[in-house]
Amino acid sequence: REAKGKGAWVCWDVGGLRPASPRLRRRRRVRRRMSFCCFVPGQALIQATSFTQVAENRWSVRLESPTPINEIVAFVTEPLAPGMALGCHVACAPFEQAQWHYIGSISTTDPSVVFKTRFVWSARDAVPTVVEFGVELTQAATLALTPAEKVSAEVLEAGRRIGQDLYQYLSSFATSVSTLQGEAIQMPSNALERWLTRFNDRCRRDGLDWLA
Repeated sequence: REAKGKGAWVCWDVGGLRPASPRLRRRRRVRRRMSFCCFVPGQALIQATSFTQVAENRWSVRLESPTPINEIVAFVTEPLAPGMALGCHVACAPFEQAQWHYIGSISTTDPSVVFKTRFVWSARDAVPTVVEFGVELTQAATLALTPAEKVSAEVLEAGRRIGQDLYQYLSSFATSVSTLQGEAIQMPSNALERWLTRFNDRCRRDGLDWLA
């Protein structure tokens, strides 16, 4: 990648992050060698030249959409150096350090990924119509030890509470019966339908605050 130095452009080898030789620098300027792109589905492709290099091994770009950004597609256009990968991160306004979410990686072996960001956003994030998408060149082995964030802690907690409410509701109908195969639980055949109706009604009226 080309990055601006003092008084001159310095061409960086994206795979190894080393200053390129003058001969290689000229060749890469012609080829415009950049190894990653991204886009929001339904919008234009964003080339790596639109990214800002914020550190020796990090680049970021701002993405905007009239509707919440629930998916980001990212891919590499040239092989990375052996053993290297691009860790992908996303943040929402006000773009503080604690608001960056690691959502996965792209590499030579997995060159393209559709990142689902709908459930990544937490309560501290703004409505994700403007987000920062960042990539970091890192050892693939290091990224393999870092689990991607698929859902926020708030979403997990909401799921746990919904499951708990369902369990408690069905348990109120359940009775133990003896069958030829042994003990079994018996409940009305429409118990799930009744719970779903109750759940939807309460959510429309009270949101999710009633789930204690």
